[in-house]
Amino acid sequence: MRRLSHLLIFLIASGSMTECGPRNGVAERNPARVTRTVRITHLAEPSTALTIPLGEEIPVRLTAPDTVTIDSVQLFLGGELMETIHATAQQPLRGTLQTSVATSGQNTGKSGLRLRVFFANGTSENQSQSVTFLSDLIPREYTYRVVNQYPHDREAYTQGLEYVDGWLFEGTGNRGSSSLRRVNLTTGEVMQIRNLDQSLFGEGITVFGNRIYQVTYTSQVGFIYDKSSFEEIQKVYYQNREGWGLANNGEELIMSDGTNVIYFLDPELFTVNRQIEVYHHEGPADNLNELEYIDGKIWANRYYTDEIVIIDPETGKVEGRINLKGILKTSEREPNTDVLNGIAWDRKHNRIFVTGKFWPLLFEITLVPIT
Repeated sequence: MRRLSHLLIFLIASGSMTECGPRNGVAERNPARVTRTVRITHLAEPSTALTIPLGEEIPVRLTAPDTVTIDSVQLFLGGELMETIHATAQQPLRGTLQTSVATSGQNTGKSGLRLRVFFANGTSENQSQSVTFLSDLIPREYTYRVVNQYPHDREAYTQGLEYVDGWLFEGTGNRGSSSLRRVNLTTGEVMQIRNLDQSLFGEGITVFGNRIYQVTYTSQVGFIYDKSSFEEIQKVYYQNREGWGLANNGEELIMSDGTNVIYFLDPELFTVNRQIEVYHHEGPADNLNELEYIDGKIWANRYYTDEIVIIDPETGKVEGRINLKGILKTSEREPNTDVLNGIAWDRKHNRIFVTGKFWPLLFEITLVPIT
């Protein structure tokens, strides 16, 4: 349960004051008079934007002159009313309000603290401050063990990867060479391919029922294909800044845009149902790229790194970090070999596959906890 403890030595003002512009001008030369509202109260704490781990309480200190009367104060966190503090005959709200707001039950990411102050004369004013919540979890650290390795097309700039019904489905990028592919896992042979228009830069894919979804980088357009024939069923548009990774949880599409934000989309309308901001205990997990939904968690490559993060899809907390450094040996690299990108899960046999952009190999791995 959320808890608010407060020590009240409080007063807050009634009414609002206005201050006019300079009075030494000639009226005809200054026909417009600037009016601005002056707040009676002052939010002394937090006085600046605050970053704290979830679970810590937010200290609040609100001050006001001792010549006015306040009726009540409402405290909101993330738009949710947390508590209303009322003045009483035994405890009038005068001078300074000191209290704290519990943060348990909130999600990671940016939020806002707001105080709405109601004065005895019926007027009110707001005080607010931005708050960023870090995760209260220290992620579990993992390394890996290679179980098997398979050939992978060295010309494939891998953007999306899934394993369904015994096949690898792969989306590749770069303008002029973007495609959707069905690939034989064992041989790496491309069994079926659909090329995108040369003006498009293909990004993440996901197999959702009998359909395959594919997004593009900056064009804000995606495609829905028939899973068997690869024929285009529908073209869809989205308002995210960029399309990067794509996955699904069986009910919604899950999309990344290269930041630490993950969007959950309606698969028919492609509208955003909700979003989470992904944080670990030290800050944002940014550059989220290719996605996979595995056993109720989101796995995400972090672009320009050898790291995969495991994310709670409800809270945005990073629960695990997988360090895949060195999985592709130096001897297998060429000048154009690019970053780790591509996660696929064989649900039936609980196998995890990873690869990268222009990599000659695809790896089946198992996680090894770092103790």
